[in-house]
Amino acid sequence: MMQDVLDRFLAAESDVYLILQLKDGPETADVRFESFARLEQMGKAPNTSHYEAVYFANTPAYFYGMSNAEALEELYLTFNLKRPPDFRGHSLSVSDVVVLNREGQAGAFYVDRIGFKELPGFLEQMKEAARPQKSVAVQMKQDKEAAPKVKTRKHKERDTR
Repeated sequence: MMQDVLDRFLAAESDVYLILQLKDGPETADVRFESFARLEQMGKAPNTSHYEAVYFANTPAYFYGMSNAEALEELYLTFNLKRPPDFRGHSLSVSDVVVLNREGQAGAFYVDRIGFKELPGFLEQMKEAARPQKSVAVQMKQDKEAAPKVKTRKHKERDTR
């Protein structure tokens, strides 16, 4: 699911956005709805594997000319006051991540207590995490095929008499 949404997000020829929310489960219980400063106090950072895509859409036309900060505030209002009917997540809250792709520039932003915190490298981590993992056997075979070929000469046995 995440790979499909991420592929569509990255391949979009228009401005788009993606909303990520923490998955339910014990691994996210201590970071759910926590500020970025609190995560840092705990020695943690947003972990891409803990998130799931809950909404993907084209950016509204009226966002044109807005800064990322203005666009993020508009999305915050939209997903708290007048959510789209096809949205299935909870209202946009602290610990969610909004990923924008505007005019070919993509960036991820953590919803914080006040405003948004840019997450450099988060999108690259998402891409890496979404790639299908190769089995050990497949990886070994590819490594063997990629290894340089060494020519060996067969020597005649010498008569040591």
